[in-house]
Amino acid sequence: MSSDLPPLPDGVPRNRRHRVANALNSTAIHALRAARTADAETGLTAERLSLLSVLVFGGPATMSALARAEQVSRPAITRTVGALEEAGLVRREGVAEDRRQSLVSATTAGRRLLEAGRRARIERLSEVLDDVRPEELAELDRALAVVRRALQASRADH
Repeated sequence: MSSDLPPLPDGVPRNRRHRVANALNSTAIHALRAARTADAETGLTAERLSLLSVLVFGGPATMSALARAEQVSRPAITRTVGALEEAGLVRREGVAEDRRQSLVSATTAGRRLLEAGRRARIERLSEVLDDVRPEELAELDRALAVVRRALQASRADH
């Protein structure tokens, strides 16, 4: 195990899959922290950026679907959508078939803001990779493809 990683917690098997999962967890946290430094430029909280991302990349969704996607309560989603709506970044429209439902979608301004934030995050992470050799970048690219494939398979199973 690498000395820059926290040890596996008690009760976790000491096999390769769990050691790799530990490394992935730690690396993902540190990568997100590095990327998050660029988020301040958007002027939005992490919760609002996350919800806007769900809408930009996933398309319009009901409040219930958004609460499930963000793993928060319906009142929490209502507050977050309200704040984004007030900022002109999302809009709510009634669902003709069910007046109790509303469909939330990102506005053009919301899409632009998210893309600007995404560009800044990518640039920040690119700076982190400045000193990585080309062959290491290729290896990292392949490894990340494996992780994405595993995550997609995991989502399909659940």
